[in-house]
Amino acid sequence: MVKDSFFDTNVVIFYADSSKNTKNALMKRCYEYIANKDGKFILCYTAIRELLNVALKRARIHKEILIKIEDINYDLEKSSLTKRDMPFAKKLYEQYKDKDKEELLKQFTEDRKVFDIKIEQFIKAKIDEKVIPVEQINTELVGIIRDIIENYADCQILSSALQYQKDKEPFLFVTADNKDFSPNQYDYLKEYFGINYSKENYKFPELKNLHFENSQPN
Repeated sequence: MVKDSFFDTNVVIFYADSSKNTKNALMKRCYEYIANKDGKFILCYTAIRELLNVALKRARIHKEILIKIEDINYDLEKSSLTKRDMPFAKKLYEQYKDKDKEELLKQFTEDRKVFDIKIEQFIKAKIDEKVIPVEQINTELVGIIRDIIENYADCQILSSALQYQKDKEPFLFVTADNKDFSPNQYDYLKEYFGINYSKENYKFPELKNLHFENSQPN
């Protein structure tokens, strides 16, 4: 039986950053999973908010990289970038540090424009249901999840999935997260809820973590 897919943000980001000719295995899996759509696609409003914020975050990262290219002594660690964004910024700098600043500025601007368009098209053309407005997220449930998972947006997205799953047939929670939603961590969360919150009878969606799959998804 075909199951519907409830998306974490990272899968959609990898999809928007890739194409059918992508060489990166994980990005290719994310691209093909979405391109070869099977069943309904579901996105919560927290994920939509996070996706729309990605371009703004990237604009900040691009700005810091351009400053460092102009001044090699500039310390990215002392910039306004968050700890979560720093690895991506450093990787991007190493990739483009020898490029002309003006050319790179044009490339970064164009990349963000293409990304925005692909995200907008994904939401309009691929998503069948938008669920759980941010103001309807169960804050108590978010707090419980945050005892285990530090990232607040991840907690809101999983909370939205649990709330939506309550009266539905089991669907897939589709992610590419190798930390917060790794198979072991997800199993631990389910066990934690089973032991400590059994009366609430939360139903977890089936995990579909593309980061841990070696074969291409169907």
